[in-house]
Amino acid sequence: MNHLWSKRWPLSLLVLAVLMTGLSGCSGSARAASWTGLTVAGETLYAADVEQVVALNSADGSVVWAFPQNPKEERRGLFYAAPAVDESHVIAASQVPASGFLSRPKNIVWGLSRETGTLQWHFDLAAGQYVEGGAISGDTFVIGNSDGNVYALDVNSGALRWTLETGHRVWATPLIVSDTVYIGAMDHNLYALDLATGRVKWKFQAGGAFASTPALADGVLYSGAFDNHLYAIDAETGAELWHFSSNDWFWGSPVVYSDTVYATDVGGRVYAVEAESGHQIWKSELETKVRAGPALSADGRLLLVGGQNGTLYALDVSDGYVIWSRDGQGQVLSTPVVNGDVVYELAIYGSYHIRALHVDNGRDMWAYPPQTED
Repeated sequence: MNHLWSKRWPLSLLVLAVLMTGLSGCSGSARAASWTGLTVAGETLYAADVEQVVALNSADGSVVWAFPQNPKEERRGLFYAAPAVDESHVIAASQVPASGFLSRPKNIVWGLSRETGTLQWHFDLAAGQYVEGGAISGDTFVIGNSDGNVYALDVNSGALRWTLETGHRVWATPLIVSDTVYIGAMDHNLYALDLATGRVKWKFQAGGAFASTPALADGVLYSGAFDNHLYAIDAETGAELWHFSSNDWFWGSPVVYSDTVYATDVGGRVYAVEAESGHQIWKSELETKVRAGPALSADGRLLLVGGQNGTLYALDVSDGYVIWSRDGQGQVLSTPVVNGDVVYELAIYGSYHIRALHVDNGRDMWAYPPQTED
């Protein structure tokens, strides 16, 4: 067996099972639960919510528009990955289930109008599933695919600009800074690519897969891998500056604030380490596994972490003490999204897919879909 999977394959199977929700039957409808991907832009939330991409009012969760409007009639597929958003576009990806016994699923990137959600273009050349979303920089959209390729598309037309073939699946959302794309792959490499051409500037090899977006601060990339290490890598050269070891995978993206890097491993440990040296400042162990990375409150006081059991935690960044926690429904596999004084929790296998809470105290504001009284 490939050693990438040998130690903790059950977690990977869990994620793959979530991705395949609703795909087991050719004619069956998608389940109501989702691995919802969410992007906040201005006063609107853009969410990939299984059968639709929806734009929601951030104040109350009401629907502004949805694509497709009638998912039962329009075969647009199942949406999971967080949409990418710029001033004019929303770009999302889906998998359209096979329509017959001998047919294959189609994996499609959809270019939508940000204002109305109307379809502008689509791209359907990828052979594998899109596990995470892409990123926009200028007039270029970049996304990884499970067929092992990274694709760069024209934002306005969806035309293919370049393709980079890696050695394994690409599950991570890229980070684009200036003229460079940083993206991890399951082949154990973190790549730095030229945005215009896809040329490899450098690649850094770890002992396990990179499955999340790296964080960048002061010319240093911080990224966790499936070899139980959190790495600090020179963004210009790809040289390792230090690594920090845990007892489990680092799957979710870390965050950097001031001179500290905050990261979670899938065993439920939350770490604060010195950005310059990688020395541990504190460790907090939660009572649940953690699939996704942490998020910072707008004022930098709180670290928001979603537990796989559905609980949302707010930790003091100075010592890891849990200030508040809120039980939730289902499971959480996505990083919480913070916008001002609101934090959005994304859930699967529950009656809601998105829950809005006050950052300071965890008090509920609204949920989507709206909850009805029994």
